[in-house]
Amino acid sequence: MLIAEEYGELCGYVVGREVAGSGEILNLAVSPDGRRRGLGRRLLDAGLAVLGLRGAEEIFLEVRESNVGARALYAAAGFRPVGQRTGYYRYPSENALVLRLPLGGRT
Repeated sequence: MLIAEEYGELCGYVVGREVAGSGEILNLAVSPDGRRRGLGRRLLDAGLAVLGLRGAEEIFLEVRESNVGARALYAAAGFRPVGQRTGYYRYPSENALVLRLPLGGRT
């Protein structure tokens, strides 16, 4: 888990894990005040770097189909869709897109 603070206040975090060469971003969140300023991308890049150092060769994550902002962030980082999980999210119920990033191809 990595956190971002500004003026002593938590403004974002990323949670991930690595097992046997595969990494997973479990959660990435940025406070409303921290959005649209590159904080999400910096957290994502830092999380990917840590997972890479731990031996991950690929990273997976799930994202709500309707989360256009997050999908754009992940696409810009090189993630590509590889599947879908029907009814994965609750409140409201929604499908998740499964995204994958091979770390070997990152620059």
